[in-house]
Amino acid sequence: MGPGLEWVAAAYAGRPQITMPYGLGDTTDLTDALAVLKLAGLAAVVESHDTIRLADGRRARFPTLTQRPSDELLADSELLLLAPRTVTATQIALAEQTATVLLVDVDRRRVWIDGRQALGTKERWKDAAPIYVTFAVARMLAINGATFDCLVGAGLSAGQVDDALARLSKRVHRTDIGWESREVGGLIDFAIACYPGPGGVRTRWTSELPLVEQAERLISVGCRISGRAISERPGYPAISRRKMPYRLVAFAEHELDMTTLGFEPDTVGYSGTELIRPADPTICLTAAAAGYRDRTDDIITANSLLRADMRNDDDAASLEEVRSRLQFLADTGYDLRHGLPS
Repeated sequence: MGPGLEWVAAAYAGRPQITMPYGLGDTTDLTDALAVLKLAGLAAVVESHDTIRLADGRRARFPTLTQRPSDELLADSELLLLAPRTVTATQIALAEQTATVLLVDVDRRRVWIDGRQALGTKERWKDAAPIYVTFAVARMLAINGATFDCLVGAGLSAGQVDDALARLSKRVHRTDIGWESREVGGLIDFAIACYPGPGGVRTRWTSELPLVEQAERLISVGCRISGRAISERPGYPAISRRKMPYRLVAFAEHELDMTTLGFEPDTVGYSGTELIRPADPTICLTAAAAGYRDRTDDIITANSLLRADMRNDDDAASLEEVRSRLQFLADTGYDLRHGLPS
């Protein structure tokens, strides 16, 4: 306690003390956030301790720990205001997919509102896109290789393929019959272990239906199943049949009405379906290139096994089975392409 403030210590020394739970009474400084909003043409004023009002009349409520100290009626707010110290990729994805989220990135002067970015350079996902395309090309070259035209025909632009091959650099080379891994099977472990993950938004759901039937419903609306659950899919020999995992992993390109499909939010977080809206735009592209309509390609499946939240012995064994099968197919494919004895 500094000089002249001994009285503060004396006041605290008295008993009993009247205290509030930790955090209540603290103020939230939105000064910088309001300045960034003004740059975006969204001049706002502070209306209450947790609400700002935009020039168009809409209110945005900032989630705080502070409880409203009176019984006054709450004014409805149309927007949820997020102004964290560090903006994450998940928060950006949420703001881009939810029109009622107002996200302010103070440090980088960026604003998202109405499901779109209203201020700042749109660089986060653009920076990630070439990396995702690079791993997509690696997955398509890992087993049998491909010609440049085949890679473009899979749904990529010529510029994207050029960039991806340049990024893969010494991992790939061009032969008389197309591009392939420089080392037989050399792209497999790289693509499984080094893939940065699909990004995007993940939600967890539960249903009274068996996981196999949950998978069928999700596949019927365009989802791709991944992880150990695909061992139940017909015609998939890579994973031995084991007890179903505690959670089904599914990738969706578009927003789904999960309640209509018979799901409800999983508040326990232990069982049910994990639905991913990936930032990676190539998940379905490489699945289609592999001839799959109901599941992700084998390398994404292996990565899902590697990233399982609670990976057990069955997950580890399944991962090794998928990896071994991919290595076998790469070795056999190389021999067949180059006319070598098996």
